[in-house]
Amino acid sequence: MDTSLSFSQRFPMQTWVSILLGATLLALPMSSTAKSVFLSLSLVAILLTPSLRKDALALFATHWGKTAILLFLIVLLACLWSPASFSDKKFMIEKYSKLLYLPFLVAGFKSAKTRKLSLHAFLLAMVITCTLSVLKFHGFLQSFNFDPDHVFRNHIMTGFMVAFAAYLSWLFAYRQQGHSRLGYVVLALLFSYQVLFVSGGRTGYVIYLLLMGILIVQLCTWRQAIAGIGLVFAIFVTSYLASPVMKGRVDGVIQQIQSYQHNQKDTDVGLRLQFHDYAHQLFNRHPIAGNGTGSFTYYFAKENPVPFWSWKLTEPHSQYWLTAAEFGLLGIAALLFFFISLFQACLRLDKMKMIAFAMLIPFMIGNLSDSLLLYSGSGYFFLLFMALCFGESLEFQKSKAK
Repeated sequence: MDTSLSFSQRFPMQTWVSILLGATLLALPMSSTAKSVFLSLSLVAILLTPSLRKDALALFATHWGKTAILLFLIVLLACLWSPASFSDKKFMIEKYSKLLYLPFLVAGFKSAKTRKLSLHAFLLAMVITCTLSVLKFHGFLQSFNFDPDHVFRNHIMTGFMVAFAAYLSWLFAYRQQGHSRLGYVVLALLFSYQVLFVSGGRTGYVIYLLLMGILIVQLCTWRQAIAGIGLVFAIFVTSYLASPVMKGRVDGVIQQIQSYQHNQKDTDVGLRLQFHDYAHQLFNRHPIAGNGTGSFTYYFAKENPVPFWSWKLTEPHSQYWLTAAEFGLLGIAALLFFFISLFQACLRLDKMKMIAFAMLIPFMIGNLSDSLLLYSGSGYFFLLFMALCFGESLEFQKSKAK
């Protein structure tokens, strides 16, 4: 009894929550399985902590908590008029159920120490990822079978995460002094090099450019910002001219767009545009409430609108078109209300405000070309960092109430 009491005093549940959330952010860029394990354990630890559980349940009453519930309820209700199979409906419900984790994660990130630990755990994971990526790109580690473009995750998610890690590093370098500043600058340069010279992920290029622009606007006066944004574009153009990988990927997009205009549609860009067009057609059939949960997969398989694509397609590579096709204007409104409520909550933050906007704005834009909220990796990446930022607001409310 005394031993167990002594152990619980030395390692209270809040400590376990901090460790497990930090482990979740460490695992997120490197292993889906490890991320799922640590995330599940984190949620269990939060639920077993009475104060955190109480905070989490109260957060469902916030605007963003209500809109998250609303969006998930629409997914459930849309099963009633969906022609999709039970397994496809269940798959989509599971994907959207992560929205309900947000209040619990916010409660878990209430401590500033937990937020700091988790941020640096994520940066450590990105250092490991980018170091392996750069070494492989330059001819080392040939006995290991992985692509330098995406070591652990696909190139879309890897590009997004590395670009965000670069943003965090530049921001922390700005806020720190002495050796700490130098260390963050080195990290920022490593991440920037991986995005601009090693990665072939076009999403990463766009997100990096956008994040650097956001950072400059956040830190500089308007005159400085104009000069800074010009500098970012100059660096980007220089990278395009100096990096064969980036040049090949950017030129490829231009060529594929031109091919699409000449009715040669079976390219990466062309297929994506065809998927969007088909989702638009489905939306036009039932514009108010959509065709139902999982209906995009059902109708795509049944009608075969893109003969070149012979594989099962879960979504049209756009969160907005997926929502419009399956849930209609009702779903689009709920999704936009969710994002708007998050935006409003970001405005009320202090030190975490910059990071919150740096996650939210690119994520909203990224959903134009990918179903980032639906995907497990990118969806949890988004929710974990939004929760991390909103934890500051909860901490402030609790300290104010004392």
